Amino acid sequence: MSVRTLWLCLFLALPLAAGAEEERRPFSLPVSFETSDGFTLKGDLTSSADANAPVAILLHMYRSDRRAWSPLVPELAAAGFTVLAIDQRAHGESQQRRGERVEVATIPRAEFGELVREGTRDLRAAARYLALQGLATDRIVLIGASYGCSVSLLSAEHLEGVRALVLLSPGTNYFGVDVLGAASSFPGPLLIVAAEDDRNAVESARVIAARHRGANDLEIYSSGGHGTRLFDRRPRLKQRIVEFAVKAVEPAASQP
Repeated sequence: MSVRTLWLCLFLALPLAAGAEEERRPFSLPVSFETSDGFTLKGDLTSSADANAPVAILLHMYRSDRRAWSPLVPELAAAGFTVLAIDQRAHGESQQRRGERVEVATIPRAEFGELVREGTRDLRAAARYLALQGLATDRIVLIGASYGCSVSLLSAEHLEGVRALVLLSPGTNYFGVDVLGAASSFPGPLLIVAAEDDRNAVESARVIAARHRGANDLEIYSSGGHGTRLFDRRPRLKQRIVEFAVKAVEPAASQP
């Protein structure tokens, strides 16, 4: 049974007496899939009832995990997105590679750049998994935080169906991995968010916006912290992301 079929079964099994608010609450199911180089990735999939719904894939910060996106997932689901939040390789529950444990805490920072580069495999595996579940992958928005921004940028030009990127506290060179070339070549729109009390991220956000040739929405807050911590101090950010994502996946206007 596919995850999509299981989700629909759960939806139909809701008690008829449940209130309307309860019925609208999205289901998140744990999922697992393999990358081409042997990592077993874990994630939470919140499926839309519409198999052709747009998709948001969420990539967390360094030494974080998919739970950091819990404030945003319900908002995206309510806007009609299928949402996949994953634990990236060596993080959270994604610490198994061909039976061997690979844990971020044991990887020297000087060597972590390789995992950033190889993180593109995580996104290819995620898109492949969604397609196998019968879900459309032609309208994808990648949403990254901190080094998750780097993985998103590096993946976007090679992953078919990516329409837009949301970058929370990006860096131009996290862990020695330069992403300015990727930022320059991605044709879709970017929403770039950073806070002035996160100086390196603010500087990087402005450089990425200047280098990107497509449409930019640059949002700089006076304060708010780094990455997904911005949700704690900037509650309107969730709606800002949803509005950007919805606009990015809208069908092109018909020509007269």
